[in-house]
Amino acid sequence: MNSRAVKREAGEEGAKLRWMVAIGFVLSFSFAGPSVANEANAPDYGADAFQLLEILNQNEVLSSEIATLRGVVEVLLEEVEQSNISRKTIAADFDRRIELIESNPAEDTSEDKDRITELEDRILQLEEALTAMHEVISSTGPAVVQTNPADDAYEAALETYTDGDYESAIIEFEAFLEQYGSEAIAANARYWLAEALLRQTYYGSAIETGETLISVHPESDKVPDTIFLLGKAYLAMGDAYSARDTWETLVVDHADTGAAEKARELLDRLP
Repeated sequence: MNSRAVKREAGEEGAKLRWMVAIGFVLSFSFAGPSVANEANAPDYGADAFQLLEILNQNEVLSSEIATLRGVVEVLLEEVEQSNISRKTIAADFDRRIELIESNPAEDTSEDKDRITELEDRILQLEEALTAMHEVISSTGPAVVQTNPADDAYEAALETYTDGDYESAIIEFEAFLEQYGSEAIAANARYWLAEALLRQTYYGSAIETGETLISVHPESDKVPDTIFLLGKAYLAMGDAYSARDTWETLVVDHADTGAAEKARELLDRLP
């Protein structure tokens, strides 16, 4: 439950209790009747009702503050996932306290003194909950976000490539593969390295890089695109025969891929 919902429920609970107090207050005078003797003997509900209303107001304020703190703590608990604090235990204990406070709503507002005692106990419990939540907030520092250095290096090199700085991208992808060549994302790094080499007219290096990708990462979804890239490199070198052979292999082995579709179109244009 988010903080806004908790505030709304707390407000509704307070409104219900004040309404019931008001009804009890009116009924107490309605049943008293016009008799002077009865008025003299009637219990003094007015003072107790007023005190109850004051406590209800305090309860509503504390409930609102609890709701606000609860929303803050929910955010903190998400950010400190790696910490040693038992977030689930804190949340469960907090929910238990709230349920205890909100349970057993008033049904007989004529017993004002008992209700006052009960509400005082609830306020004490709310204050204890507030103290506990303040301790959690003050003792919880900002979460340290753990990042994968390999992912960061790959994203940086890819950004360099997309910016059109292919020479720098070649350097960055080669450095990435030297340090993180065993990572799962290495296949993607090899593909973009081959693309950068091709764009810089390093055709031999592009073919070598592409063949390494296919050999080391045969299950990668980059394999069809890499085979298509090899055909382009061969064609750029003037070797139309090797380009045709490469693309025909692509069409047979990876028929349902976008790379194969592009290869089919180019095969029809080859001499």
